[in-house]
Amino acid sequence: MLIFAKIKNISFFAFCIVFLFPDNGLLAKSGKKDYDVVQNEKSKIFIFHKEVDEAKFNKEHLQLYKAQAILAAELDDITRASIYAEYYVKYSSEVGFINSGYFTRFKNSDEFSALFKKYSINFSWLYFFYLFSALIGFFILILLFFKKQNDIVATLLISLFVLINSLFIFHIFLFVTNLKYRTPHILYMSSLTIYLYGPLIYFYFKRVFLNYKFQKWDLMHLLPTVVILIIFLPVFMLSAQEKLDIMLGVGPFDSRPYLLFTVTTKILSLIIYGSLLFLLYIRNKERIILFTKEFQKWLFNLVLFVEVYVVSYLVYGVILMGVTPKYEFLSNIQISVMAVMVLYIGYISYLRPNLFAIETIEIKKIRQKYNKSSLTPSYSQELKEKLLYLLEIEKVYRQNNINLDFISQRLDTTRHNASQVINENFNVSFFELINTYRIEEAIDILKNEADNSMNIIEVAFKVGFNNKVSFNKSFKKHLSQTPSEFINALRLSKIKKDNYYRV
Repeated sequence: MLIFAKIKNISFFAFCIVFLFPDNGLLAKSGKKDYDVVQNEKSKIFIFHKEVDEAKFNKEHLQLYKAQAILAAELDDITRASIYAEYYVKYSSEVGFINSGYFTRFKNSDEFSALFKKYSINFSWLYFFYLFSALIGFFILILLFFKKQNDIVATLLISLFVLINSLFIFHIFLFVTNLKYRTPHILYMSSLTIYLYGPLIYFYFKRVFLNYKFQKWDLMHLLPTVVILIIFLPVFMLSAQEKLDIMLGVGPFDSRPYLLFTVTTKILSLIIYGSLLFLLYIRNKERIILFTKEFQKWLFNLVLFVEVYVVSYLVYGVILMGVTPKYEFLSNIQISVMAVMVLYIGYISYLRPNLFAIETIEIKKIRQKYNKSSLTPSYSQELKEKLLYLLEIEKVYRQNNINLDFISQRLDTTRHNASQVINENFNVSFFELINTYRIEEAIDILKNEADNSMNIIEVAFKVGFNNKVSFNKSFKKHLSQTPSEFINALRLSKIKKDNYYRV
């Protein structure tokens, strides 16, 4: 893709310009930091406050650390040189000291290779992949916002989902390359969005599947984000130097405040919304077939990406909390999954930017058909509730001679209004809606009667079908298998289960 190649060149050039030049405003100039009484008092208001040896920050100690590191290097005492060099880096914030000529010849030693990895700028093809993915995500936002969309709400939801993923990837890129020491204000910024991943993608699917209209109580989904903002607000108000101290693991603040809380709650949030998304997808398969093949594939792939991401973050979170040994390749899996998902969305948005909020041909026809209807939203909602009562409580679909005239009479409205309520609220025709309820009940009957000798035609008649052919056709349309195949699968599953427990 030509556009991706251009972005790659631009991103590399921007990296060289912005990050490879020293930022003396963030690095120590005098090598001395004073912690006066006011700062100490301010730090004690934090839950994650810790005691600090202020003497290590004074000018005399810093000069001593630096001199001892240089002297040890000249004497080829690698261990002592690495210890004092790290002391000086931490307490002076001068991370560039590691790259000075005093230690160049020790770069491949165990002691200094660890220090170079910890404080020097590290750049690899994997990290470039993170940067490239993040920039693609920002490019997607521009592309989507400037393209005319059928559904602004759906487009906004998927755009915000891409944005927070891209920001997180970029945040990780700055940390793994050690560019974080030049941009200390990014500290914990990605924590603000940890509870937004699930709600954004869940409501995007809900909007696409059900044409969902947001309600006031949906704002409750933002409550965890408000809470985390309040929790981290004191951290965000710190100065650049204080944030740099946190990154270096010194100063009066814990380097990883609320780690257990944030990781466990994010895992819980992802599991909840991942499960809701999966159930939403499974329960609305009959609606998915109304969309084009391309859009069906897009929805399936996005659901798959989200579920894989939930699992990968679970592994990442366990490693982050120190429950298991830290394996770098496992930590990279979660970021890589997120990056691939952003690139996939970018690829689709570039080829077919209107795909994200697409309308089916059937839905467009429905809107045009009822464009001049006098049916008010409140009356439509009332009729919908009555219709659901007829279907779910009275189970009128069991009548094999049911038709739209019968439904309109029971709703005490016109045939035209009854048809409009079904089309607009369920995005299907009258008979598609009736057959959906019939098949769902038939599935329940077959599951509950799996041990008995079942007569398929009896089940068909019980749920409202007139003949076996219509029943088989509708059943296969909904489940992609015939009733006989479904029964055989149930029996086979039951046999395997029984054999398992016998063993």
